[in-house]
Amino acid sequence: MRAWIGSVSLAVFAAIAVLFPLDAAASTASSPTTVSWYMTPTLQFTLTPNYTSGYGSVPASFGTQATPVAGAGACLQGCSVDFGVVQQGKTYLYKYAAKLSVNTNDTNGYNVYGEGTADFSDGSGNTMSLAQSLFFLPSVASGDTNTGFSPSYPFSVTSGTVNPTTPPTITYAVYPAPIASVATAGTSNVYEDYQIKVPYSATVSTYSAWIVYTVVAK
Repeated sequence: MRAWIGSVSLAVFAAIAVLFPLDAAASTASSPTTVSWYMTPTLQFTLTPNYTSGYGSVPASFGTQATPVAGAGACLQGCSVDFGVVQQGKTYLYKYAAKLSVNTNDTNGYNVYGEGTADFSDGSGNTMSLAQSLFFLPSVASGDTNTGFSPSYPFSVTSGTVNPTTPPTITYAVYPAPIASVATAGTSNVYEDYQIKVPYSATVSTYSAWIVYTVVAK
């Protein structure tokens, strides 16, 4: 089973509006001129799958955790989040799955939204409910202590065509709850692990789904 990850870079740039309110009459030394300016918030972000060494899939188990192993479609700081071969009815943790680096000049910060564009699909009519099988949870850049039993949160599901090679397009009617929220300007990072819970009823096949991230200034 492969859980593919898509990336969306959102860059919002707006020109600075400079306003010069002037009196109709000529200015004098005793009649000051007021200059007002307004700057629209800007955002830039990058998404990095498999963001550090040690990434990969670990089956949920008690005691000592196995070494993470990624599927063939994964590579360091790129490619796909590939869980590799998994078994029906079991839960797996994918460590160091995704890193979002965000820069904004908005002093209110930003919200991050993460969606699956549709359920897992193998392209042959077999599907798995994304909301019941793929989850996210915060991780750290090093020393990640999550296991397959750590609490996690489901991705929202929007709509779109799922296949392993073409990213989908998402059009928002209503934003879902953010998966992360930062309340300051500047550069900051959001780190995530993924969890997959394979249904007992899943048909043996190779499944894929696109995960899309959107960053919005507050």
